[in-house]
Amino acid sequence: MQEKEFIQDLENKVIEKLTGRFNLLQTEKEKQQVVTEVLDEVCGHLEKKLILEEVKALETEQERRKFVQDFLAYDVIQDLLCDPDIEDIIINSLNTIYVHHSQKGLIRTKYRFESQRQLDIFIKKLIVFCGRAELKKINNMELPNIQGRVNIIFSPLGPQITITKAKTEPMSMIDLIDKGTVNPELAAQMWLYVEGLSARPANIIISGGPGCGKTTLLNALFSFVPENERMVVIEDTLELNTQFEESCSRLESDDNTDMTTLVKNSLRMRPDRVIVGEVRGAEAKDLMTVVNIGKHCIGTIHASSSREAILRLQNEPMNVPEILVNLVDVFIIMKRFNFNDRVYRVAEEVVETGGMEQRTVLLSQIWNYDHKQNKFNHVSPSTIYRDKLSKTTGLSPKEIIDEVKVRSKILTVLHERNIRSMKELTLFCRAYSKDPASTLAKLGIKREELL
Repeated sequence: MQEKEFIQDLENKVIEKLTGRFNLLQTEKEKQQVVTEVLDEVCGHLEKKLILEEVKALETEQERRKFVQDFLAYDVIQDLLCDPDIEDIIINSLNTIYVHHSQKGLIRTKYRFESQRQLDIFIKKLIVFCGRAELKKINNMELPNIQGRVNIIFSPLGPQITITKAKTEPMSMIDLIDKGTVNPELAAQMWLYVEGLSARPANIIISGGPGCGKTTLLNALFSFVPENERMVVIEDTLELNTQFEESCSRLESDDNTDMTTLVKNSLRMRPDRVIVGEVRGAEAKDLMTVVNIGKHCIGTIHASSSREAILRLQNEPMNVPEILVNLVDVFIIMKRFNFNDRVYRVAEEVVETGGMEQRTVLLSQIWNYDHKQNKFNHVSPSTIYRDKLSKTTGLSPKEIIDEVKVRSKILTVLHERNIRSMKELTLFCRAYSKDPASTLAKLGIKREELL
């Protein structure tokens, strides 16, 4: 038997014995230890069967260590997974592999699986790595340590695999300012919406088409959530990054528990906020019920405008009554543009709801984006939400306007000083929420200087 065939046979045997021994949160060292133990067991069995010539290929510690490292890698797509600019990897059976590049869109690569056997072993590895025990016709799974998600579907033309990578370091709001997705003034308004001066956060729906940056923006908004608020995050497939949310509960739907059940159950978990990664169906009505009893929510939805988002909420399969749709305070519309072979994602529109008139939800546009001039336009002041916040906090409208100005300049200073990581920004915003004056003092600035 050739060495390559032997290694593939050995991988198959190791995979069979690994079923149920991996979970999503194991460290690399723990996984290496598990594979090493199984490898020793398999090799010992082969030695007893006197298949010695092939086993000699792994007789040294160095050779076995290399086998374990190669086994835990992702075969021909390993380099693609390590490329930070690649968002999705598309494997259509044995055809050439394509990727979605963050700046260039869909690209054909030089990679492909050489044989059906190699691809089958890769799929079995994915199943084991993701902590699953069996394959179905359609499989949705999370990569270990929530590195992304995997969709595997079997068609008459072979397995169709889509791997969507999670950001190893999710983009912060400063990163989004840097990329032109928002400007400091708009980001400051979002900060106010999410934090709500720790008194009255806005209920927010982020809307847009596929790949427009909805999840990226939602992740960035987590930096603005005050530290003392408990979140329940509900998703179809785990995508969001909640590494700084110690009191956060992460829930995922599956074949036995749908999103609607999870949203209903969230009320028993004493949340301050319920976050739904993507609102698609009947859970929308329950989410609005959560808001109606005084909790706060953020969710995303597939719709290209605020009015379209409202229509989707009101009709099948969501069926949210008009009066409950009005409980959404803010719609943020994300848009993806392709220009000069580059992809741009921007917050195209920010809209506040303003009550009902003849069963129609009234909307007030606060910000929009002019694509031709590459410019964000502040269309009108945030009077509706500002007045709600004013009543709750006792602050005057002018004081709230001044606060947005201060936060805009704070974000500009952070951008200029390259204080941009999610950790840095989250810690800063939480400190500012508790004690604005001393937090600004650490930056060497005074509030009066920012007005």
